[in-house]
Amino acid sequence: QQQQQQQQAAYQQQQAQYQQQQQQQPAQPQAGGAGGGQLSVTGCGNPTVSEIIRGTFSPHAQNHSRPVYRKEGPQGAIDVLIYFWDDRDGASFCGWWFGPKVGGDQVWAYNPERAQEPPQTGWRVPYDGPVDQALQVVPGGGAAQQQQPQQQQWDQQSYQRQQQEQQEQQLRQQQQQQQIERQRQQQEEQRHQQAEQQRVWQQQQQEKLRLQEEQRKRMQEEQNRRQEEEMQRKREADEKMRLEQVAILGVRKVIQKLQVATLKSLDEVKGELDQVLAQELWKTGSHADQLKNEAVQQTERAKQRIEYEEEQKRVAEERRKEFERIRAEEAEARTKFLEELSGLTDALDKNASALKDMLTPALEKDASLATAEKAIAAGEGEVGNSAKAACKACTDLMVANKSAVEALRMSSETKADMIGFQERIHAGFVNVFLTGSKVQKKASAMKRMNKRCEAFDKYAGAKGITKSSIWKYAKGEQGFELSADVVAKISAQLGDKNGSIPKEHYQQLKICVGVAREEEASRKRVEERKKRMAELEEEKKALQAELDKFLEKMGELDAEVTRTLESSTGLQGKITAEEPPSDSDLADEVEDLQDVSKSLKEKIVNICQEVSKLIQGADATLQPLARLEGSKVELKGRLFTSKLSQVTFALLMVAEFRAKQAAKELEKLQASLVELIKKHMAATELKMEDLFKAADKDEDGSVSKSEFVTFVKGLDGCETEDSKLESLFARIGGESMSKESFLRLITVRMKVTKETLLTSDFSLSTKDSKTLRRLLEGEFVEVQVGPTKDEKDLTRIKCCAIKDGLVGWATVVGNTGAAFLEACEEEKKPAEAAAEPTPAAAEAEAATDVAPQKTEADKEGTSQE
Repeated sequence: QQQQQQQQAAYQQQQAQYQQQQQQQPAQPQAGGAGGGQLSVTGCGNPTVSEIIRGTFSPHAQNHSRPVYRKEGPQGAIDVLIYFWDDRDGASFCGWWFGPKVGGDQVWAYNPERAQEPPQTGWRVPYDGPVDQALQVVPGGGAAQQQQPQQQQWDQQSYQRQQQEQQEQQLRQQQQQQQIERQRQQQEEQRHQQAEQQRVWQQQQQEKLRLQEEQRKRMQEEQNRRQEEEMQRKREADEKMRLEQVAILGVRKVIQKLQVATLKSLDEVKGELDQVLAQELWKTGSHADQLKNEAVQQTERAKQRIEYEEEQKRVAEERRKEFERIRAEEAEARTKFLEELSGLTDALDKNASALKDMLTPALEKDASLATAEKAIAAGEGEVGNSAKAACKACTDLMVANKSAVEALRMSSETKADMIGFQERIHAGFVNVFLTGSKVQKKASAMKRMNKRCEAFDKYAGAKGITKSSIWKYAKGEQGFELSADVVAKISAQLGDKNGSIPKEHYQQLKICVGVAREEEASRKRVEERKKRMAELEEEKKALQAELDKFLEKMGELDAEVTRTLESSTGLQGKITAEEPPSDSDLADEVEDLQDVSKSLKEKIVNICQEVSKLIQGADATLQPLARLEGSKVELKGRLFTSKLSQVTFALLMVAEFRAKQAAKELEKLQASLVELIKKHMAATELKMEDLFKAADKDEDGSVSKSEFVTFVKGLDGCETEDSKLESLFARIGGESMSKESFLRLITVRMKVTKETLLTSDFSLSTKDSKTLRRLLEGEFVEVQVGPTKDEKDLTRIKCCAIKDGLVGWATVVGNTGAAFLEACEEEKKPAEAAAEPTPAAAEAEAATDVAPQKTEADKEGTSQE
């Protein structure tokens, strides 16, 4: 109640202030123009908004090409503006607004009109609420005075509504207070009940805790007793285990002795083991059987080990004795070997000394050739042979007893003796073979010297070889003619003051002549090389000129190849154009292009072959250059061949295009021919069998090319050339056309792509039209009449179903463009069809006796189509 009184007092105070403000305001003249005067805002169904926006507004500013009005009032009062906002933020924000600032988020009223001045009515309060009919914005202050009674009436109504709302609010507050009092009493009762329940619960909890504490003490005592008993059992078990472990260790200690027992101590250890087992085994508990088995196993192993050790000792003793025997035999053999070697070495020393005595005179400085030859003969005689045989005997003995020789060399006792024997054998070899070799070499040198002396004597005079004899010597002995300058040079270098060359300079003369001969030969080789290089240079120039000619020829083909490639590109563009040229025009261009391409290829091949022959015939020295320059020609040839391959590809595309065009022409010809044959059949009322007989003149069961051409040319309206008919026959029948092929020529088959109806009449609108059956997807039909459009723009054909021979009318394309049947490029008979095709005419006649399988209403059939 106090709150209501305060609200009523505040409202009365606001009303008094408003009336006082209205009395203080002077009368204003009416607005004279758009945006040039004041506005008066009156009336508002919302009391809060009404107190804010009601009053007089004066022009304040401009916004979005419209005036902005501001409410007049005392200083410090809240700003209230009327402004316009355009549709830059959306159409829902465009219009006139009441708010504290232009474009602000806080608004009090909104009008969606886009007038130049604020509209008088149609304001929404709040901005997203309904239109407030009481709110008006009128121009000028006079209108406000004229509407004062109406405003007072609206204020009175507003005051009554506010009083009624306050009474209703007071009633609701009284009801709320009563409800609060009832809730308070219920809560008080609940607190009493909860306190009593809390007291009882606490008593129960205390009793429960007491019982739990007693039970805990009993359980603790029982647990302590059990723990004590468990500890006692554990101590007893530990003591028992300790005694077992002591007994086990005692037994195993004796068992381990078996591992080191010998043959002598084995019986003693076995007795100790039996004694400890008798005393301690019963103390080991569960380990008794394991220890007993272990004792038996270790005893057996000890026996086996001792037996094995004794056997090894016996074998080792036998090996020792065998080794000593072998050593004794080897010592005896070595002794025997030394004795034999000593005898052979003595014989070698004797024979080698005798041979040396015989060969030594021949090695003296003044020994003659006869002395040397006599010594050689002695070496090849009995003494020499005996010395050589003694050397061989010593060597054979050393090789045969190689192991004994190594052993004697390693032994400190016999090492010096063996070295002495080897030195004596080596000395014998030197005396026998090396000395004899020296004698033979000396004899050979003396023979060569004698031969030289003979040559020198042949060309020398009393004082030696003169200048004239030097030329003769070179010509006669080395086959080389010395020049006068070389002869003079040799004579000055080797001759005495008279120019004669003595015998002691003969060898040097021979060397000088050989050097002169080699120098002359080298000079001739240099001249020949220069001559050959000049010849090669000429051949190189000629080869380069030939290759340049071929390269120039290849370059001349560049323009032709480019023109040919451009022609092929243009030809490709023609066949891909919207209106391609005729086959005859293409034929001429293709023939010309083929001839040019073939000619260019032949020229390229010929040039490359000529270059290859030129490279092969070139000198081996010029082969790298020829291959390098020839590769340039071959590279251009490959480039041109690559371009011509594009021409070939274009020709293939044109050939394929022409083949397709020819096939289309033949298809058109075949279609027109089928129409002519059908017209002929309709005019003459011929059946399929009669039509074939009319074409097969010789009645051999097939139609030949001449029969086919004659038959077609006899049809009314046929003006096709014989060559085209022959091409069509070759495409369809080949050499001859069988009966089945001929009938298939005039039979058009279509495949059902979407389920449709087979009806008795052409039009679906007639009352007599009946549905024969449905044509299922995937079926095949033979066209007899059509296709033809009916009055509903449906494309219809008369056809025979291959499946059952039923004849009727079916829709090919509906009036909305939906396809139900499509033509077959190659008609293949379905599996369910009969083995032999049924002629269409015979099927048409048989169909008159076939009863319809299913009848449907015209309306249903039409809706299906």
